[in-house]
Amino acid sequence: MQTTIRPAGRKRKKVNHRYFLLIVPALLIIFGCAARGARRVPADRFNYNAAIAQSTREQMLLNIVRSRYLEVPVFLTVSSVLTQYEYDSSIGVGGFFGFGGDSTNVIGGTTNVITGDANLRFSERPTITYLPVEGQEFSAHLLSDIPADLFFAAAQAGWPVDVFMRIGIQRLGALENMSFGEVAAAGAQDTKTVFPRDLQKLKRFERMIQLIFTLSDEEIIEVQQTTENGKAERYLIIAETVHADLRPLLNELRELIGISNRNRFRITDRATNIRDDEISIQTRSVMAMMEFMARGVEVPIEHLEQGHVIDYGLQDSESDMAEGLIPFRMISSKSRPENVFAAVRHQGYWYYIDHSDITSKRALSLIIVLFRLTAPTPAGAAPILTLPTG
Repeated sequence: MQTTIRPAGRKRKKVNHRYFLLIVPALLIIFGCAARGARRVPADRFNYNAAIAQSTREQMLLNIVRSRYLEVPVFLTVSSVLTQYEYDSSIGVGGFFGFGGDSTNVIGGTTNVITGDANLRFSERPTITYLPVEGQEFSAHLLSDIPADLFFAAAQAGWPVDVFMRIGIQRLGALENMSFGEVAAAGAQDTKTVFPRDLQKLKRFERMIQLIFTLSDEEIIEVQQTTENGKAERYLIIAETVHADLRPLLNELRELIGISNRNRFRITDRATNIRDDEISIQTRSVMAMMEFMARGVEVPIEHLEQGHVIDYGLQDSESDMAEGLIPFRMISSKSRPENVFAAVRHQGYWYYIDHSDITSKRALSLIIVLFRLTAPTPAGAAPILTLPTG
């Protein structure tokens, strides 16, 4: 008698497909990474852009503070930002299937076991290269007066002319703006006499700016540009007919800048041998503008008492500061400030521009633009720092 032994309950097993729940999510994660690299580009581009813009503001702010403390400004520029992305993913599925008659065929059961794993690793390795902005060419640009043509080009482009005139113009005609290099001798008893005298110059210069804007709005004065012998020439034109109410203002302006009763004056940047039909404009260098703006840095009282800085008497003239005579104000604080446009730490204190201080924000932005235009990074300079930040 022949007996055939067959496995008990030999019938087709019904495999539970729920184990696919382990595979499908892993596949979605891995294949979804294919587009992740492209999605990183706009986010990282704007993040780096914002970071560089913020550090540029803070670098200029720090150098203005250094000027207040009679320190040498130091500039670094970001030469390049290189970023490497790495993606690594893996998926694995394993299992054990039993064929007992009482098998339950469930995920994680005692008879049929299905296991799976998925791994995803992402890393970003940015490398930032810094270049020192220095050398003879840079120093010459930093110490040279900005071209008068740049002033008129900025005005035509819509930049704030009033701020530009306050911080960027040293002399217009016979009227001089506040000086930036004259200080009292060390140990002198009248260390606070220089700044009040300069403040009077600034008040007269501010009055001139007000007159120019008023008469310009009334179309009494304007600047016209012509081309003579292939060279651009600019003229200050004064209307021949002036309303009686505006005539005193025009006469006051003529007296302030020292011009005659003519109605047409050629604008020149010469400082000597000025003809009767000419008016001279003398601009400042970027360094001089920084020195001027440094007068608006509020120094802690203890630093004044310890002689860390020169006391211009500025702390006693806060009412004049509030009137906007110095179009830049930097506040000092022992603790880190909140809601600021830019802030830097120097000698144990924070120096910052408040976000609501529109005038100071415009002045800082203006000098950054002028710095970039007049003091470009020397070509071919070797990198000073290359930092892998990942």
